[in-house]
Amino acid sequence: MTFDYYASLAENKACPKRVNEGGLAAGFVDGCAVWSCQDKPQAQKAPDPKNEARKCYMKRAAELDLKLPSALHLEPDHTSPPDSTWFGIDVSFTLASPWYSKDDRPFHVLDNPVRKDRVFGVPFMSAASWKGLLRWACRMQAGLREHLEEHEMKMDGWNDPSWIVHLFGNEKGEDERFRAGALVFYPTWFNKVGFEVINPHSRSRRAGTQPIYYEVVPAGTRGRLRLLYAPLPGEIENDKLTPAEFIGGFIDSIRALLETYGISAKRTAGWGTAKIDEWTGHVKASAQPSKAETRPIKKTLHSLKDLGTLVHEQAPAGSFTHKDAEGFKAEMKSRIARKGGDQ
Repeated sequence: MTFDYYASLAENKACPKRVNEGGLAAGFVDGCAVWSCQDKPQAQKAPDPKNEARKCYMKRAAELDLKLPSALHLEPDHTSPPDSTWFGIDVSFTLASPWYSKDDRPFHVLDNPVRKDRVFGVPFMSAASWKGLLRWACRMQAGLREHLEEHEMKMDGWNDPSWIVHLFGNEKGEDERFRAGALVFYPTWFNKVGFEVINPHSRSRRAGTQPIYYEVVPAGTRGRLRLLYAPLPGEIENDKLTPAEFIGGFIDSIRALLETYGISAKRTAGWGTAKIDEWTGHVKASAQPSKAETRPIKKTLHSLKDLGTLVHEQAPAGSFTHKDAEGFKAEMKSRIARKGGDQ
């Protein structure tokens, strides 16, 4: 006996009314997609299944609070880097305009669904997208705009500065001396979806033709950019540079990318810009305890999670937070110079 998932969904007599535990990954969204493919009834005033399915999906999807299961601990923790040359940067931001990246799902009730995780149905911006956009922002910081203006908007003759190659590695087409970058990127997860409509107008009649719906992450949604600088042993010496030399330009590139350029598809329409709320740095704390430190209280450990919590509690503070980029940049330079020493 075989079971056809979509054939079973086609037996539904109406668009699904309940969103299952899979959120927008399967179940509900598949039911809406199958219902939208139903033949339109012959009656003149009968509702179109495609429009009804679209309205049903948009109404319920906009009400959801989409989150990753906290028990899986999928978010990275950079509070205690293992080496003094490593450091983490977390940037909390709030979207000032809608964010959109097209999903690669082949069968959906909308023509332009936003990208979501296949398992949990949570909207996200991939680590690869962050790497590509941030590399481009760093190039702009290093003078790419002037180079393009002088070379008829072509990349001919452009060579990345040593600090960009150190952070991001070589391009894919590099045949010799290929290397990975020292930066590790992580995806950004969002918890809401919304919808935008683009209505192209006929030039002759100057009226809308067919509305195009985009599923987006709406303005006002919060997100976090997480980066880990983790060079291989000896890599800093081989490249003959130090983090203090490039950290200022790197932080300026992050700020320009989020607040000026945008991180979304359709950036030319103003989508994907954000307001930075907070900068957080994580460096390796000094191994030497302060003189006023008291003897730690003995605790009974029942699991590895308890052990991790105890280590985090007893470790000297190596994290710091700033609201403005200039203050964060100054302290980051100071901490890096001291390799995370206590204040």
